[in-house]
Amino acid sequence: MRRITAGNIGTAVQGKIHGLFLLFVLSAVLFYTAVSCPGETTVVAVNASGGKNRSLQVDPLGESEGYSAILYDNMNGLPTSEANAIAETSEGFIWIGSYSGLIRFDGNDFQRMDSTGGIANVVSLYTDQQDRLWIGTNDSGVAVMQRGEVRMWGKADGLPAASVRTLAGDGSGYVYVGTTEGLAAIDPEGELHLPEDERLQQVFIQQLRRDTDGLVYGLTGEGDLFTIQEGRVTSWLDSEDYACSSVSCFLPDPAHPGCLYMETVESGILYGSLASGLDDAVQIDIGELNYVQQFEYIDGAIWICARNGIGALDKEGAVHVLQNIPMDRSVGHVMTDYEGNLWFTSFRQGVMKMVPNRFFDLFGRWQLPQAVVNTTCMADDGRLLIGTDAGLTVLDDEGIVTDFPLKKAETASGTDLGQTDLIAMLDRCRIRSIIRDRENRLWISTWRKYGLLCYDQGNVTVYGEAEGLLSDRMRSVLERKDGSILAFGMGGLCVIRDGAVTETYGEEAGIVNLEILTAAVGDKGDIVAGSDGDGIYVLDGSGKVVRHLGTGDGLGSDIILRIKWDSVRDIYWIITGNSLAWMAEDYQIHPIQNFPYSNNFDMIENLRGEMWILSSNGIYVVNGDELRDGTFAEPVHYSMSNGMPCISTPNSYSELTADGDLYFAGNTGVGKTNIDRAFENVSDLKAAVPFVDADGTRIYPDARKQFTIPASTQKLTIYSYVYNYSLTNPLVSWHLDGFDRSEETVSRSEMTPVTYTNLRGGTYHYVMQLKDPMGHGTKRMAVTIVKTRAFYEQPWFYLLAGVADIALLALFV
Repeated sequence: MRRITAGNIGTAVQGKIHGLFLLFVLSAVLFYTAVSCPGETTVVAVNASGGKNRSLQVDPLGESEGYSAILYDNMNGLPTSEANAIAETSEGFIWIGSYSGLIRFDGNDFQRMDSTGGIANVVSLYTDQQDRLWIGTNDSGVAVMQRGEVRMWGKADGLPAASVRTLAGDGSGYVYVGTTEGLAAIDPEGELHLPEDERLQQVFIQQLRRDTDGLVYGLTGEGDLFTIQEGRVTSWLDSEDYACSSVSCFLPDPAHPGCLYMETVESGILYGSLASGLDDAVQIDIGELNYVQQFEYIDGAIWICARNGIGALDKEGAVHVLQNIPMDRSVGHVMTDYEGNLWFTSFRQGVMKMVPNRFFDLFGRWQLPQAVVNTTCMADDGRLLIGTDAGLTVLDDEGIVTDFPLKKAETASGTDLGQTDLIAMLDRCRIRSIIRDRENRLWISTWRKYGLLCYDQGNVTVYGEAEGLLSDRMRSVLERKDGSILAFGMGGLCVIRDGAVTETYGEEAGIVNLEILTAAVGDKGDIVAGSDGDGIYVLDGSGKVVRHLGTGDGLGSDIILRIKWDSVRDIYWIITGNSLAWMAEDYQIHPIQNFPYSNNFDMIENLRGEMWILSSNGIYVVNGDELRDGTFAEPVHYSMSNGMPCISTPNSYSELTADGDLYFAGNTGVGKTNIDRAFENVSDLKAAVPFVDADGTRIYPDARKQFTIPASTQKLTIYSYVYNYSLTNPLVSWHLDGFDRSEETVSRSEMTPVTYTNLRGGTYHYVMQLKDPMGHGTKRMAVTIVKTRAFYEQPWFYLLAGVADIALLALFV
C-alpha cells in the first residue's frame, strides 16, 4: 500500500503494481485522465439515498461569486436541530430523517409527518427504482411509503433487529436493510429474506452503497467488505486481509466499477480495487478533515462529510475545505436536488443548503469587518474604491489593496500637502461619495477634513473653502455636458472648471435651505437641486433660482434624497423622504401612487428598462415605463431573506459598471449583483399536484395522472406545489378550468391549498402557470380532476325527467 498526497491523487491504479515503478506511473496517468477529465463522458453517480447527484448550479470549491449557504434548524422552521438522513423523491419533495421523526420540505414549509404509525427516530432514507421512500428507524424497523400508504417490517416480520442503520437497493429491485444485528433483503414482491451467508448474521452493518451498475457494496462494523445482488453475496473481503482497520464509510468509484474510496482513521482516504483485495491500495491525504462520515461523487469531485467540516477532492486532486459557512461539524450527508443545489445534514446542526444567489458579499469574501459604506466607485484600472465614515478601502481581484501611491498631493491653490498614499491620506476621513467623470478622474467628497478631492493619474488636487468652495462639507458632484463639475453639499452648489472654482450658488442665488442633498441637470441645462427640508430649487443658466417646488406642488415630502435625469424618457425621477415621483421638463410633478414602500434611497436602470430601487428594506425592481405611467403590478422585491448581504445606506452612491455589475453601498458592507443578466428561470422548476382531498379523504392520481373524486364530494382541496429550493420567488397563477372565471396570482412563497365546494359532476382541469417575477419566462402545467356524476346528473336522468314533465303536462291538460 502506497501513500500519496492530495496533489497527486492520480497515482491510484486498478491493477496490481508488482513493484514496477514505470507501470505504476503509466497506470496513474491513465487513471488520472479518466477520473479527472470527465468532459468527454459525464459520470452521474448514485448517492447514499438512492438519488442521482446532478451537475451543480453552485461552485463553492472555486472563487466564483453568487451562492448562499443557508442553515435550517429549530430556530427557522426545521422542527429539530439534528438531521440523520436526507432524500428527494421524484415529484420534488425533500425528506429529512431525524430523531423527532420524518420531515417533508417543499421549499416553503417543513412538515413533520405523523409518527403514530411507528415512523419515529428516523436514521436512514432511501428512494428505490419505483420512487418509493424507504425509511429506516432507530427502534421500529423499516418502512416503505408510496402514495400515502405505509408498510412496515419489524422483528416480528423477521427483521434481525429493530434498529436500522443503512439502506440500499440493487438493480434487480431488491432493497437491503442493514441493521445492528445483521442484513435483510426485501424482494420486489415485498417478501423479507435473510441471506444464507452466516457472515451477515448477527453482525453490525455499517454501510450499504449501490454503484452505477446496480451492484450493492456493504461494510460491516468489523471492517469486512462484501457485495450482494438479488439477495446473494457475490464477493467478500475480510478486514484481516487488507492492511487497514477502523473503516467507517466508503464510496464505490462511479467511474471504475470495483474500486472503492474508504475512510480510515490512519490515512484519511484509502483507494483501491476490491477484486485485488486492496493490495494495490493507495492513501490520499485529506489534510485537516478527520472522521469522515460520508463520501459522494458530484460533478467530478469527491465530496467529504466529516466530523470537523466539509471538503472535496477536485478534479486535479486538490483538497478544498469550505470556510465561512454555517455548518462546520458532525456533517453526515451531502446530496444534490433536481435543481443542482447542494444539501448537507448534521446530527448536531440540522440541514444546510447551498443555492445560487444573484447577490455577492464583498466584505464576506475578503473578511472585512462590517462598516457603514457611503459610496463605491470603480477606478479605470479595475480597482474598487469603497468610501466609509472611517476612510477609504480599496479592493482588486486579489483582495484588499494596502497602498495607493500618489505622485503629488496639493491644494488647488498650490499648497503641498505632503501625502504619498491616498489610503493613508483619507484614513479616518468621512467619505460621502466617489464619482468618476468622463476623463476617469475620481472626485472624492469628504465631510469637513478635505472638502473635495480630485484624483487624476496619481495626482490629487484638494478644493476647500480656501479655494472657493462654499463649505468643506461636501455631498457629491455631477459632471455637466460642458465638462464642468457641479459640486454640492452644505452651503449650496459650486462649479469647478479648468481646475478652479468659478461659480457658487448659495443664498445670493435664492437658495434658502443651503443643505443640498442631490442635484441633476436635464437637457435644457437647468440645475435641479434637492434640499434637506425645503423641496426642490430650479436654477437657470445664470445660476438664479427660477422655481421652488414643494409639497404644494405634488411632492410627498420636502426632503429630497435623490433626483436623477432620465434622458430616454426626458423626465426627472425624484425620491423624497417618503415617496416617489417624476417630473417632466415643464416642472410639473407627478406623484407615483401605490408604490409598496416609502423609504427609498436611489434608483438605477438596467438595459431592459427596469428600475432597481434601493431602499431601507431591500431592492425593488419594476419596469420603468410602467412606473412612470402608474400601470405597474407588484414589484419584485429582494431582501436579506432571499440573498442580499446588506441593506443600502441612505444617501449613498453605488457603482454600476458597463457590464451591469452593481456594487451597492450597504449598512454593513458592499453587495454586488448584475442587474442586466436575467437570474430567475422558471422553465426548469418542478410544479405538481401530488394529491387532493375529497371531504378530508386523501386521493392520489391514477396511472393516467388523473384524479377521480366521488359524486358525493362537497369539499375539494387541491394541494399544488412549486418545488423551488433556490432564492427566487416566481409568480404562480392558477385556475380550475370549467369552474373559475378568472385566475389568481401569488408569489410561490404565498401558495396555500385551494378549496372548492359544490362542484357539479364532470371533468375539470386545474391549470398552473409559473412566471419569473419580471415576466421573462413562463411554464404551464395542468392536471385533470374528474368528479363522478351523481345519478341526477346523468343524461338518462335528464331524459326521464323530461318525459315525466311531458306526462305531467299532458295529465294536467
